[in-house]
Amino acid sequence: MEKHELSKPEALNKAQVYCARAEHCAADVRRKLYEWGAPQDLFDEIVDNLYADGYLNDTRFCAAYVHDKVAYQSWGRLKIRAGLQALQLPSAAINTALEEIDEDQYKANLQSLVRQRRSDAPEKRMRFLLQRGFTYDEILAQAAFMR
Repeated sequence: MEKHELSKPEALNKAQVYCARAEHCAADVRRKLYEWGAPQDLFDEIVDNLYADGYLNDTRFCAAYVHDKVAYQSWGRLKIRAGLQALQLPSAAINTALEEIDEDQYKANLQSLVRQRRSDAPEKRMRFLLQRGFTYDEILAQAAFMR
């Protein structure tokens, strides 16, 4: 069965519904438009409409992304920044969102990961924490890391 090409109103409506359900960025919307079979020459126009109507907001998306990665996946700042940069979001929005990280939760996440990996050799534990996006200095600051 061949997919029919979406018209601009159909594509815009689908994108609005998609954005109304959860925070998304322009890259997510472009990917969905492609999957839905919308004409590629409409992508920029649809994304611009979504920004104008408030369905897309880079600052709001970055804040939600940072919150979720810290709260649910225990990522460090470096990995979060890399993820947002991969989505081609503005540096100002990324920096603002990273500044809003709850430091108590961030440190608790790091301590919890260190405890989970207590049986690992220190080098293996360090490598794991670096891959999670924590800086070398943040890791060494944890007194529990040395035990």
